[in-house]
Amino acid sequence: MSAHHRRLLLGVFAATLAACATASRSSGTAGYGPRPELPAAEKGPIPVINVVKAKGWPQGVKPASAPGVAVTAFATGLDHPRWLYVLPNGDVLVAETNAPERPADGKGLKASITRQVMKQTGGSVPSANRITLLRDADGDGVAELRTPFLQGLSSFYRGSARHSAWHCSAITSTSRTPTGW
Repeated sequence: MSAHHRRLLLGVFAATLAACATASRSSGTAGYGPRPELPAAEKGPIPVINVVKAKGWPQGVKPASAPGVAVTAFATGLDHPRWLYVLPNGDVLVAETNAPERPADGKGLKASITRQVMKQTGGSVPSANRITLLRDADGDGVAELRTPFLQGLSSFYRGSARHSAWHCSAITSTSRTPTGW
């Protein structure tokens, strides 16, 4: 490629980039604080989503960490874990739950796309509908105790330890379980 063609190509590339650039209408911190300035929602006939494929660590492989820091799986083999809560004593509650069954939503193009997205994210498996208590009894960073804490929750989505009880919200119910914490 001649020097003339390279300059011409570089000029077209620079012009394309300049045409795509837009000046910011707000300061760099406008999206923070008690009254953030958020951009208007973009609407279109087809929603734009970026679906991340759910996958665990390959066998025998761990994420890289900073020098002097070790990475260890606290618990493995959980059934679609979605939410964690660390209790004051260091125990961990993990919600193993999935989207509730929706038999009426099983028809048409939208349902087909939804099933494909759920399959890609690991969400097409039956729901365990439970909260599991994990405890690292010896302080090595791995949970030795794994026991069901609450079961039969339909698509659990929020919980909190307050006033010596566990308060839990799911799609079909709200509950309070005395704990003594």
